[in-house]
Amino acid sequence: MELFQQKYQDREKYLAYCRECPKYNNVWSCPPLQIDADAYLSKYAWVNVVGAKIILDHKVIEKADTPEKIKTVGWTIVSEVKLMLEEEMRKLESQLPGSVSLSSGGCSLCGECTRKTGKTCRQVDKMRYSMDAFGFDLSAITKDMLGIEIMWCKDRLPDYFTLIHGILTREVAFPPAIRHLK
Repeated sequence: MELFQQKYQDREKYLAYCRECPKYNNVWSCPPLQIDADAYLSKYAWVNVVGAKIILDHKVIEKADTPEKIKTVGWTIVSEVKLMLEEEMRKLESQLPGSVSLSSGGCSLCGECTRKTGKTCRQVDKMRYSMDAFGFDLSAITKDMLGIEIMWCKDRLPDYFTLIHGILTREVAFPPAIRHLK
């Protein structure tokens, strides 16, 4: 974990991007975190990175021919896979005692997060902090550790989306492979 933080964590730089996101200060998994981030991460010795590459069919890309369609189709695809991957990560936690997973992007379990109204999280047992909330460089992690370049939506849907999650463990643990999600 310490080496991972040294190589990939730059809170000042990456949390600045978070401030531009509508989930900033509106979703419990996102910054500003209500926990001591250093204390939280220091409980774990290892981080295992889990990635998902969502390859889009060219017909789907072609049909998303307006900015609104790009946004809607992209969000729908990523959200569906993200929820499946988060469920797999929670199963993995049960196989690795004392572990906890980190998600990609902000939590989207509830339609409207209670943070906006100052209430506690409704699904604290399922909510996981996002890797970005700790100031990790997801592009570098994905490139270095998974051999995948992150592609972004610009004027069209990308050929693929990438989700990156982590599982934090206290001892050396090699989690079983997560199956391919269809």
